[in-house]
Amino acid sequence: MIIVPSSDLRNRYSELTDEYLSKGEPIYLTKNGCGHAVLISIDEYERLRRDSMIRKIEEGIRDAKEGRVMSIEESMEAVKKELGL
Repeated sequence: MIIVPSSDLRNRYSELTDEYLSKGEPIYLTKNGCGHAVLISIDEYERLRRDSMIRKIEEGIRDAKEGRVMSIEESMEAVKKELGL
């Protein structure tokens, strides 16, 4: 893990990304001395998205097995109610 000021990333982008992102390590950025953002590689971002989607699918399967489901009509009514329609 590396923590750098945002200005360092601007000035040393190639050096930092080659050294850290290529190894799968995130770069933590600060702004005015406080945590501001995290830079990760595209591969790591896609892995996180895929893992999140898999967890959501698994949760949906568990809900269905445990009877926590709605019909399409019930779902549409819940959405309309939530949106105030």
